[in-house]
Amino acid sequence: MGKDQALKRKRQANTGSSKGKTLGWGLGITPCLSLLLAATMLEPAKAKPLSEIERLQVWKADLWQEAKGQGISKALFDKAIIPAAPNYRLPRVHKESYWRAVKQQAAKAAKTNRPLRPLRKGVLPPSCTRPRQKEFLFPTLYFPKPYFARLVAKGKQLRRQHQTTFARIEQQFGVEMRAVLGIWGRETAYGQVGNKYDGIRTWLSLAYAGAPEKRPAHRQNLLYALKFIDEGHISLKAYKTTYAGATGYPQFTPDVFAKYAVDFDGDGRKNIWASIPDALASAANYLKGIGWQKDVPWGMEVQVPEGFDCAVEGPHNRRSIADWQKLGVKPMDPQTSKTSIFATPALAAQFVAPAGMKGPKFLVTENFEVFRRYNKADLYALFVGHLGDNIWCAADERCAFKTPWPQKDHFNFSRKRICELQQHLKSRRASNETPDGLFGGKTRNGIGTYENQSGLKTTCFPSKAVLKKIRAETTP
Repeated sequence: MGKDQALKRKRQANTGSSKGKTLGWGLGITPCLSLLLAATMLEPAKAKPLSEIERLQVWKADLWQEAKGQGISKALFDKAIIPAAPNYRLPRVHKESYWRAVKQQAAKAAKTNRPLRPLRKGVLPPSCTRPRQKEFLFPTLYFPKPYFARLVAKGKQLRRQHQTTFARIEQQFGVEMRAVLGIWGRETAYGQVGNKYDGIRTWLSLAYAGAPEKRPAHRQNLLYALKFIDEGHISLKAYKTTYAGATGYPQFTPDVFAKYAVDFDGDGRKNIWASIPDALASAANYLKGIGWQKDVPWGMEVQVPEGFDCAVEGPHNRRSIADWQKLGVKPMDPQTSKTSIFATPALAAQFVAPAGMKGPKFLVTENFEVFRRYNKADLYALFVGHLGDNIWCAADERCAFKTPWPQKDHFNFSRKRICELQQHLKSRRASNETPDGLFGGKTRNGIGTYENQSGLKTTCFPSKAVLKKIRAETTP
């Protein structure tokens, strides 16, 4: 019996030693911490909560197991991950106490099932605290004429300079280069605008301390980034991103790089950071992968009849060009009817009006939606398509917008005011959009629906008058 007990104690000792080595590999986890972790797993009710440093160490140890399984080298992991700490200055990166509070607030709101109320004391709900992007501001600001003109001029120069490479890319991927150049110009001004954030630290921050529901995707992006660095496509030091993790001329996230990046110049690297052939071929490959339709224009500016209901905006109201014509929608220039999307009556299109009835209006095709899959914003898709068209525009053509954009912001656009308006629209059942403080198609549609319900002139654009009226109807 004594011999059996000795063997049992020896096996237990070996098991504990092995577990300590596994948890502590390369991460500086002390024996005391290993014992603490073991206790946590065995008796969670009695275990002392881990400190922030200890929790991060455990997280990194678990991450290594995934990285090792994907063939990422220990040397790179040690250099890139071990010294890295979350950057809590990044948008949507917070400590666990913040995310617990958000979860409790959401659970309380769901339990009470009360309609959303106006903002109190200037406090934004968590859903309205996303980073503010230019794509969701006062729309006129997105098209500064001097900047746009410089992009067009540079795009024409690049088109002449790389016409042979561009022709090869078009032939191989079936994507028109006007679309690709439009994206390159919008994303990084043809490589003139660089990224400043440490790429690995950015993805570690998002994966460890970002929004909980998005952490699995962020974690996979972190592993993809480690993988392409390990493969030699870019160095650890040179890998820079935006605060959201986009990188290179076409602003790819690591998962997009893993699936669509191309070594088009044949040097053994998929260099989307410095090689024009690689970067633009990769962007074309991505557009193809997310549904680009060859030889189909993205859309065009149109005119609509008096009294047109702008609340029909959006993909849920897609219909044929012939049906839009029956509603009185026409091209701005009748002479383009035979050379534009109006030449194909059966082609499906949707109505888009980024400034409601107060600015240019468009019929757009599936390729507009492809642009939105690249960056989910109407103004982005419009800018990219319009830039590409202007780069290819002949000297004797008029390719600028025919309808002027509203020149003065009478609503005083701000995240707070848009968020409040969205909450009122939802409480009035004019919209089912989760308030986010971002002005886009769903908000325009909600405004139009509310205006129709209230017998107001339909504009689908924020105004002080609409906000004042809807406040009076929904404020207790």
